[in-house]
Amino acid sequence: MKKSKIFTLGVMICLVLSGCVNLNSKLESEFEEIKKGPSGAPYKSVTGFSDSLRCMDDLMLSNNIRDIPVMVEDVEDKTEAIKMGVRDMLISAVSEMTFKSHGIKLILYGKDSGNLISFLKAANNNKVYEAVPLYDIQGSISQFDKGVVSADASVGLFARSDGGFGAARGSSLSVVALDLNVVKTADMSVVPGVSSKNSVAIFQRGDSLDADASINKFGIYFDINLNRNEGQAQAVRSLVELAAVEIVGKLTRVSYEQCLK
Repeated sequence: MKKSKIFTLGVMICLVLSGCVNLNSKLESEFEEIKKGPSGAPYKSVTGFSDSLRCMDDLMLSNNIRDIPVMVEDVEDKTEAIKMGVRDMLISAVSEMTFKSHGIKLILYGKDSGNLISFLKAANNNKVYEAVPLYDIQGSISQFDKGVVSADASVGLFARSDGGFGAARGSSLSVVALDLNVVKTADMSVVPGVSSKNSVAIFQRGDSLDADASINKFGIYFDINLNRNEGQAQAVRSLVELAAVEIVGKLTRVSYEQCLK
């Protein structure tokens, strides 16, 4: 009986040592790959709303909408859970949306304009302030509900004397919401009806490595495929681009709904 236990223990030790050798070999191989640097070229981020942004550009061009001066505030995260440059995402979306039409003249005055303001002051140039924006976009990440729904499952096999093994899998559903409004700079009043309030549902599974996201708008579901490196950041970018289409569409009074079909 003792010989059997000793034999079993010896087999387990051999397996562990063999696994360590294989692990070391794998780490060495991975390190060699890392030293070579990334083999892929940088790529342009394409979301489910890239076509919608181009559609809005064509709409404003065909309706002769041009150079509406708009300023955008810092889009803060009121939940303190989403550490992302939402304002920069919004700026990129509006820029792509006005490539041909120049429908919106986006004025970037904010906390990150310090160097530019100092330079203009030193150059005694005040002409930059002659174009007073008619509207101001304000808003925030207003909601982040992590793990609204979650499920876990595990299975294992254990022998009291010889040890055991097991496997587990989990999934969760989180919700992120973005609220944007437009304000008239003449009297700082909210423009009625020109707002956007949307949310994205992020479904994560398997140690948070795989994720999907979906947005429901006008009875249409927008499905977003996320890889393990993108996660919720890409979902938020899609949310921002949808908000940009909706805000600019309502402000310019074009039929933006056709760009979301």
